[in-house]
Amino acid sequence: MGLDFVAFYTAGAAVREGRARDLYDLDATNRFQQALQQEQGVAIGRRFAPWWNPPFYSLLFVPLSRLPFHAALLVWSLVSVLCAAGACVLLRRILPSGADWRSRALVPALILISTPFIATLTHGQNSCMSLLLLTVTVVLWRAGKPLAAGLSGGLLFFKPQLAFVLAAVMILDLGWRAALGYAITGTILLALNLLVLPGTLGAFVHQVPLNLELVQSQSGYPWERHVTFKAFWRVLIQGNEPGATRWAAGSLGMLCACALGAMLVSATLKARTVGITPLTRDGLIAATIAMTPLLMPFYFDYDLLLLAVPAVLLSGEALRRPQVSLQPILIGAWVLFYVWMMVNPDVAERFHVNLAAPLLAVLSVALLRRVRETAECVNEAESPVLIWRSTSPQ
Repeated sequence: MGLDFVAFYTAGAAVREGRARDLYDLDATNRFQQALQQEQGVAIGRRFAPWWNPPFYSLLFVPLSRLPFHAALLVWSLVSVLCAAGACVLLRRILPSGADWRSRALVPALILISTPFIATLTHGQNSCMSLLLLTVTVVLWRAGKPLAAGLSGGLLFFKPQLAFVLAAVMILDLGWRAALGYAITGTILLALNLLVLPGTLGAFVHQVPLNLELVQSQSGYPWERHVTFKAFWRVLIQGNEPGATRWAAGSLGMLCACALGAMLVSATLKARTVGITPLTRDGLIAATIAMTPLLMPFYFDYDLLLLAVPAVLLSGEALRRPQVSLQPILIGAWVLFYVWMMVNPDVAERFHVNLAAPLLAVLSVALLRRVRETAECVNEAESPVLIWRSTSPQ
């Protein structure tokens, strides 16, 4: 329980004790966590948990580091549950007003029994906080409040791999006001970092890539827990053997990510060209969130908790337009991916095939295809020929 929370606790203690420059020092991190194991009985073994987040995020854990580790973990778990509950309340409101209680009850039910939620709580991760921030951002985005959506979306950059693609698509959709919101939040966080934690930002930029390469090259790194094209090809080509990622695996992963990214850009520009409607926007948001793990080089499976947002958006569309059936491949991809995540790490470790990435790719392409079809329907509905045909006596 709480192995990932060890990194948060370590970072909070380093800042509280005036050792902020040790945030990205692997030796200092290892020493502190081994002492934590001896003094408080934290079951780390020979492993240690590095700090990967931007420096400013460590300030959140300074108060928790004043508590004994297990008490701090309990408080953090309660915070995670409250964040998940808040996200469920907002997600239920995305569904149409006519949805019955059974449809609304599926939102918390399917989240609470999902593999990412269980992994988040047992690892002591922060995905519930990410889910709440993402949900707030999407609610503001859908409501046509670009400045507020940008302000909220900027907070997601405590995990850049969750925020970058979403920010790019939102700015393409909502324009300069969304960009201004991101700029304001980014400026505040940057100023906070420079004033309170001087000297740590450079270490984050330069040291984290080196630390990541070092840790991922060691034996026992859980590549099967990554939901990226890089992890798919790495596990398929190299299995579980230690060492740097081979050129072939890295190149194939980059090629797949670029191809999928080009499809997302094309669908976004297509939607903008014909005019983005609320229906098109929901589809675009859903596709962006689902596709984000595949466009990033680093994305753990517990952060797939964020897929609750596109799932609810798609469900809302189905409830609003019961006369338009969803493609069987789209429904099948959702169900299969949801179930497969329960066994993916074990299967990938044993058989060297990480199917999470290709399954998510099928789901993402199906969502993108739906965006393009919706945009084409909007374009056809505005065609003078179709308008004439609809009013003609014939």
